[in-house]
Amino acid sequence: MANAMVIGIGGVGSVIGQKLHEYDCFDRIILADLDPVFAQQLAARTPKSRFVVVQANAMETERLAALMKEHKVEVTCNACVCQTNHSVMEACLRAGSHYLDMAADIYSPPGVKRPGKNSFEAEIEKFNDAYLQRGLAGILCMGMDPGAVNVFARWAMDRLDTASSIRVLDADNAEVRGYRFAVLFSPETFFEELGAAPYFVKDGRVISGRPLETEVEWVRFPDPIGLQKTYAVAHEEGVSLGIYPPFVEKGVRYSVFKYSVPDKVVNISKSLQLLNLDTWKKVKVDGVEVAPVRVASAHLPKPAQLGPTVDGYSCVGTEVRGTKDRRRVEYFVYSMDNHRDTYERYGYSLTLVQTGIPPALTAKLLVMGKIPERGVMMPEALDPEELMANFTREGLPIFVEKREVERL
Repeated sequence: MANAMVIGIGGVGSVIGQKLHEYDCFDRIILADLDPVFAQQLAARTPKSRFVVVQANAMETERLAALMKEHKVEVTCNACVCQTNHSVMEACLRAGSHYLDMAADIYSPPGVKRPGKNSFEAEIEKFNDAYLQRGLAGILCMGMDPGAVNVFARWAMDRLDTASSIRVLDADNAEVRGYRFAVLFSPETFFEELGAAPYFVKDGRVISGRPLETEVEWVRFPDPIGLQKTYAVAHEEGVSLGIYPPFVEKGVRYSVFKYSVPDKVVNISKSLQLLNLDTWKKVKVDGVEVAPVRVASAHLPKPAQLGPTVDGYSCVGTEVRGTKDRRRVEYFVYSMDNHRDTYERYGYSLTLVQTGIPPALTAKLLVMGKIPERGVMMPEALDPEELMANFTREGLPIFVEKREVERL
């Protein structure tokens, strides 16, 4: 029996905690947050609770490491904002805990300095050797996208002889009742992503474009979502999948993350960009230092509260194009579900459930010894078979479309 910690008990953290509680391999699940109100609610409504609620600041590395040691934590899921990643990774290293998170910071190419910012490459460079020496796994960006979609890419790549392109595609036709505007996951992260320069791989090189003006394309998603206008958006997997050496060796020259964004949201995002309200860089207002993106998000409803108000479908998947036995082959591996049905099953919105299931399942497989990889890595470095075999039964329904082209 192992102990797990989830730090950051918002919507996604609550889903992770709930899923971990379903697994018999965990004796105790420590729920840690600066404000533990949601953690206390989750513990109070869980029959035969094995939760332990603690107050902790993810940026206080020494205190966090001490908590992990005190509770003999074997795996930690960091569900806080990505600015805490280095602190929690260091705490896990000191305490001997495996580490998982759902996102890194906005990608910065090597040589381009962004004060206080660190992409997945910087985290791998800083921590990989130390994690290897301690026999620990640090699995970065293991949510839905990035995360499960990286696993989809690896699964498809393993079935191809050569590959040329990888597109991660995300579309949603959700409607939120009762609010003029709402965001289904962290609003701060959402606005920062839409306002950041999208980096992607084209012709084998990492290049950037203008926010919400790059790689604009109409994509037909499975029904009932259908045709959607998509944009290249700043996401870790848009770069990581195109520069992962085994994929490059198979011929990948193009990788991108594309998100369907309604015109209303495009206009809101561009307005925030013009006013510099989509940044974490603090400014002084009336003698108080505040992050503009926190102000822009302050009056929006919390994602954890939106479940019963959302209708519609979400589709998130990975398209890989390549060849097998000299035939052109295209895989589209995706997860698709209904917002209302998911809320009725879990008590949380589909976006939160999609993001929370992959890290919870990965934590389970880690402590059960079914993920042997060690060091700090992105999800495409994992053998995908065990994860793919379990996603659907864990509540993340997976579909595979395969198209072959043969010359007559």
